[in-house]
Amino acid sequence: MSNSYTDYYESSNLFHGVLTQIMGTRLDALIVNPNKNVSMQCWLDIEAEVSRLSKLFNKFDENSELYTINKQAAHSPLFVSDELWSVFIDCKRYHSMTLGYFDISLSNYTKVSLDSVKQTVFFQDEGIQLDLGAFGKGYALERIRNILLLNKINCALINFGNSSVLALGSHPFGDSWPIGIEDPYNPQNTLGVVELKDSTLSTSGNMPSHTKHILDPHTGVYSEVRKIVSVKASNAVDAEVLSTSLMIAPEDTITAITSSFVVDEYLLFNL
Repeated sequence: MSNSYTDYYESSNLFHGVLTQIMGTRLDALIVNPNKNVSMQCWLDIEAEVSRLSKLFNKFDENSELYTINKQAAHSPLFVSDELWSVFIDCKRYHSMTLGYFDISLSNYTKVSLDSVKQTVFFQDEGIQLDLGAFGKGYALERIRNILLLNKINCALINFGNSSVLALGSHPFGDSWPIGIEDPYNPQNTLGVVELKDSTLSTSGNMPSHTKHILDPHTGVYSEVRKIVSVKASNAVDAEVLSTSLMIAPEDTITAITSSFVVDEYLLFNL
């Protein structure tokens, strides 16, 4: 169950909103706007949208559409709502762009049949379970971007647990929003700083307390390498997909994969 906290600092026109325990992490929003009411309404819209998406993408929630699909799609084709259908189609495209290293089926997305005429999904293998964990935060950041822009906010920083970040404009006292990349094995050590301005950053990696969470769909083996990948891109979903894929893709495939994306910068740290 997530909790929400907010503060507004009049002297700097800075609104800070926090959602704890959402999409498996914490969400922080910094909104710079002289009108507190506008910032608060924007935050309420963000909170409602992220809570909706958290439920939509939660494969463990018995009331979510994804849970139903995972439970029944191997037995018969299931109709998919417009939004989730669009996500599945995007994931099919990303699967191809990453040479199969981004795979929400965690095994073989080519065995997920999408019937575009009937808008149905069918699993050709009973073992398939769709997992949108490596997609959801990037998708949520793009939805949040839309909310911010609809509210005419052009200066904000949205941070999903330091792993997925959206920056609009620049820091009020700088030319960008500087984001530090922390070494999980040596927390006092900063691996690098990425400067964001109207851009996004996604960081994937293993850490001492959280290994075996990125699966290589080609081998069925979880990555245990001491490695951090950060991707800066204009689109948050692109950044999310690419950082996940580069964690497991062999070195000789990296150029082929990154060439399919419009990326500002990507950083690989072997720890």
